[in-house]
Amino acid sequence: MNRARYTRSSILTIVPLISKVWGYPTYMASTTQSMETRISAGFIEEMALVIFLVLLGGVFAGLTLGLMGLDETNLHVLLQTGTETEKKNAKKVMSLLNRGRHWVLVTLLLSNVVVNETLPIILHDVIGGGWQAVAMSTALIVIFGEVIPQSICVRYGLTIGAKTANMVLVFMYLMYPIAYPTALLLDYFLGESHGTVYKKAGLKTLVSLHQAVSPTDVDALTMDEVTIISAVLDLRSKAVSTIMTPIDDVFTLSTDDILDEAVVDKILSHGYSRIPVHAPQDPVNFVGMLIAKHLITYDPEDAVPVKDLQLSTLPETGPDTSCLDILNFFQEGKSHMALVSNNPGAQNGAIGVITLEDVIEELIGEEIVDETDVYVDVHNKIRVVRRQTGARRGSSRLTRLLSLHRNSHILKTAPNGKSTTVTKPVADSSAKAYGATENHHDSHSETQPLLH
Repeated sequence: MNRARYTRSSILTIVPLISKVWGYPTYMASTTQSMETRISAGFIEEMALVIFLVLLGGVFAGLTLGLMGLDETNLHVLLQTGTETEKKNAKKVMSLLNRGRHWVLVTLLLSNVVVNETLPIILHDVIGGGWQAVAMSTALIVIFGEVIPQSICVRYGLTIGAKTANMVLVFMYLMYPIAYPTALLLDYFLGESHGTVYKKAGLKTLVSLHQAVSPTDVDALTMDEVTIISAVLDLRSKAVSTIMTPIDDVFTLSTDDILDEAVVDKILSHGYSRIPVHAPQDPVNFVGMLIAKHLITYDPEDAVPVKDLQLSTLPETGPDTSCLDILNFFQEGKSHMALVSNNPGAQNGAIGVITLEDVIEELIGEEIVDETDVYVDVHNKIRVVRRQTGARRGSSRLTRLLSLHRNSHILKTAPNGKSTTVTKPVADSSAKAYGATENHHDSHSETQPLLH
């Protein structure tokens, strides 16, 4: 009995103490009543408004990075070479940005600021205010209003920008009183943006970055294409003196040289189509050039001097002339060879010659070796190494034809069935036929008839 009375008195003493310290009954009752009041007053509507503001702020933040990250030059490229979807999206985005990139930028930033500043106010009413509202709004803005939207818009900026172009246009006019004057000030101080314009060095780097990694990638650039494009970009800044043939390495003739069979054979063996001609005893005073094709009807037995033949004009240019300018001159058709001189128009100062082939080699970034070239590199005396072709009918037909004119021995079958060698009469067995070149690689197949 005493124990029960003691327990009852202890409970009656502890309960009021707990109630006094923690305020449990009063606090729980007031909290429950407050939550019920908030829910009944529009808690769901306020939470929906918070979610809407977070998403809207994310749209503005993502579009700020996505739309402003679209380069106008790239948009023009997509308008011309993109797919139908890309052309459509690029057209919408271009139409929006052409109203003013700074206007679009100020509108998106201003709208984003308004949304971000409104969000803590709404959260204050939802969760009771204080630092909790600031912390929650910061977390929502950073995660759902900045990081995720911007990551998405960086990757799909063109598509999202095209889909939201009309919405952005509406906000541009809603923010017009503040956004448009601010955009005008930015245009005045910063100037209008016209897209990225690459200089030559940047273009060369850009082209090299688009070189195909895999040979099966047909849309990417090949190594040869990269080389040619890079060489073309350097053509204007390269002087003719850097690619010309020095005058000491040029095959020339004097006006007093006699075009006998030995000289004509020497011209043909060198294989040059144009030969500069200088005055007698003055190897730097050039008076014209002899075009080798004019010798087709010439008979070496006439033995006339070079000055009596038809000589073409040999244009002159300075050593600082760009390769692009000399190429434009060659395209006029007046001449495909020019004399490089320190004193153009004077009787001295010749330092080299430049031809259309030299410019084209510089244009494609590689050497061109024709059938008559002896050297790949005249300066370093690097000779041409020609690949020996087999005795196939398709590749050796022309070889056998030339061999019939070059060889002095023809295989002929005698009436008795025995093979005998008949020697073709020649005027001078020690002299070569006109137009012939020395060749010590004649094979048995070259003596066979042209047609079977």
